[in-house]
Amino acid sequence: MKRRLFLASATAVSGVAIGSTVAAAPGFASHLGTSWAPLKGGRRLSDAGIAARLRLFGPENVDPRTGAFPQERVITSWLSNSSFAVAVGGRLVYLDTFISRLEVERGRTPLVIADLIDARPDAILLGHGHGDHADNAAYIAAMTGATIYASEETCAVLAADFARLKADPLVNADQKTRIPADAVLRTVPVTSADSVPGTEMIRLDVLEPYAQVVAFRHLHSVAVPQDPQYPPPRTEILVDPRDAALFPSGTSLTPGSSPQPGQMNLRTGGGSGGTVSIYFHITLRHGSNFSFGWQNTAGALKEGIGNGWSGTPEDGERIRGRLASLPQTDLHLATASTANYTNNGLRDLIHYQSVLHPRIFVPNHLTSGTRTREGCSLAVYAGYLEQMDLMEVPDADRPHVRWVIDPVDYLQPLAFDTDDDTWRDKSKKDRIKALDRIKLGRPRAVKAFVGKQRMTAGEHTHSCEV
Repeated sequence: MKRRLFLASATAVSGVAIGSTVAAAPGFASHLGTSWAPLKGGRRLSDAGIAARLRLFGPENVDPRTGAFPQERVITSWLSNSSFAVAVGGRLVYLDTFISRLEVERGRTPLVIADLIDARPDAILLGHGHGDHADNAAYIAAMTGATIYASEETCAVLAADFARLKADPLVNADQKTRIPADAVLRTVPVTSADSVPGTEMIRLDVLEPYAQVVAFRHLHSVAVPQDPQYPPPRTEILVDPRDAALFPSGTSLTPGSSPQPGQMNLRTGGGSGGTVSIYFHITLRHGSNFSFGWQNTAGALKEGIGNGWSGTPEDGERIRGRLASLPQTDLHLATASTANYTNNGLRDLIHYQSVLHPRIFVPNHLTSGTRTREGCSLAVYAGYLEQMDLMEVPDADRPHVRWVIDPVDYLQPLAFDTDDDTWRDKSKKDRIKALDRIKLGRPRAVKAFVGKQRMTAGEHTHSCEV
């Protein structure tokens, strides 16, 4: 049996860990004989880039000479709300780009926008287009060349965001923040506009040939009548009353009526397609085929209804079928926030998990949402445990929970040994092979011009006025 590696923060390992729990320390990676994945083109990151990756992932997970990541690990780092930085096969991917309480200087949230840019992501995956998920995405992609993978509707909104940012005087006020004149916005529409949830599944090249990535539309959370099968939840989502005093607000990055130095408006314009939600699943092609899924919302599968989708139980069953076709989920990065909490608690999340059977669950959407706010994570945790009991989920069917609490678990990396036999499952290779028959999505480029904004993107064209 190979040595099992699982790195986690002290808060995150409050349950029973899969594999050995190892205290993170500088130089730890070298003690394991780490093989660093080469950066694209053999390049070396700038000193600022290396510093940003060290901030995101810690010294045990970043080569201090080049900024490279370990070849044999998948590493996740919670950035706030539903946003994660993930290192896979030597590449850096952001899952959502919204940052709770993003300020001009590091404060309660230990990040500034420059950190996310300097780290040089290769790609951005967006679960849906609401601001508490897609804010900052167009700017980060424009400044780094990262490709964005999102719904067709969200890609169109981001093209308009890009055009606005190119002409924004606050963005252009400083050479360091100005978008380069030759910048383009590369996007991959994961679903076609107005698609029916669960009918389109696409395979993405974002991590090939190291990992297979598939995605499909599912349901955004929504309130539905109380399910008579289960009693309503009793746990209230309470915010720690000490939070405001412990973590006073600084200067927000987003300006008010009188902009302050360093402020910029990087928020997305949003739109009617913001509720179009995408489920992403990533499976490594080597080792034990470590596999993880990410979703930043969970609709009512039982009723087949989501925000922006008045469906039927048939829609929910179709999505269940898509989830069931995926390789065994080792890690589930999933929302613990829902618009359905008052009536049905976290029932909808648990319905997703009843199909996926994840080994490990790490929650997200804890610092923004219909009910969730900064400082409420412990209450949500109690609500999740209560919902499991209300639905009488057997202990054997419950995932190992790695709960996270803001802000102490921001930038506390979880590292998974991709060769560990814990993740091995005989059915994975067959499911990878079956999903490889799905069509491959390709990037398209959007270029903005000052004045009337013209965005050319192959067969897709958008226009907007600044």
